[in-house]
Amino acid sequence: MFPSISLLGYDISLYNFFNFLAVMMVMVLGLRWNYRHGQRYPIGIGILLVVAPFAFVLGRVFFYLFMSCPGSKVHFFDLQRGGSMFLGAFLGGVFGALIYLELKKVPRIEGLEVFIPYIPVGGVLGRTGCFCQGCCHGTVTQSIFGLRFPKGSAAWGQHVSKDLISSDQFFSLPVHPTQLYEICIWIVIGVILLYIRNRQPRKGVITCSFLGLYFLNRFVQDFVRADYAKGLWGLDMMQWLAIGIIPLSGLAILFLYRDKWMGRHSLSTAACHPEQGEGK
Repeated sequence: MFPSISLLGYDISLYNFFNFLAVMMVMVLGLRWNYRHGQRYPIGIGILLVVAPFAFVLGRVFFYLFMSCPGSKVHFFDLQRGGSMFLGAFLGGVFGALIYLELKKVPRIEGLEVFIPYIPVGGVLGRTGCFCQGCCHGTVTQSIFGLRFPKGSAAWGQHVSKDLISSDQFFSLPVHPTQLYEICIWIVIGVILLYIRNRQPRKGVITCSFLGLYFLNRFVQDFVRADYAKGLWGLDMMQWLAIGIIPLSGLAILFLYRDKWMGRHSLSTAACHPEQGEGK
């Protein structure tokens, strides 16, 4: 845990630094691909000025509404502190991007899919910031992967509030380092999305694939996340969203390729019943 660095007498939050770097890298890598390998849509670095504010504001609003970290919520208006929720930041970024693409007369889905394969790069940087801050930690574990966070961290505060440790202890109990788990998962998701894009998929396939992969990750990972309130059947909000979005994403991809599957079905049917095609 390394929440900030001092530069020229100012404390810089590494959480905010990595989150800003995450948004910037997604935009820069997307623009680079657009002009070197893509359709060369008229998109410029100005998109960052539209995406970043919406991502920041909505990410913080979602954090305030849905995360179970009351100690951090008191810093809602403090730009140096407080938190952000990926789902809110993602939706805010998409909203800002759609505004920009509309102004530039760029096809919306195609424009978004310039950047979506690089969201995992932002995910890796964002979770690095979370690890530095000590937020988004996991549940208590005795496994070899367990890490202890220092006094003052979110894990330490949660364990003190639950009387798992006393307030004079310097470290939390060992917890799952879910930030590091997700960094590894984001790398896998990124490789898959780049592979799909290189296969020249149909419009919307990259978006649906990203949603399905992200929520699959969250459904599995949230069983060892400790910062989301559990609800019905012991599942949190992200897991319930995953139950709906994962199958919908799969069905959407099938729908996008419906003519291909139907064509294969017609050919196989004709091969099995050649007499149906003969004239009488």
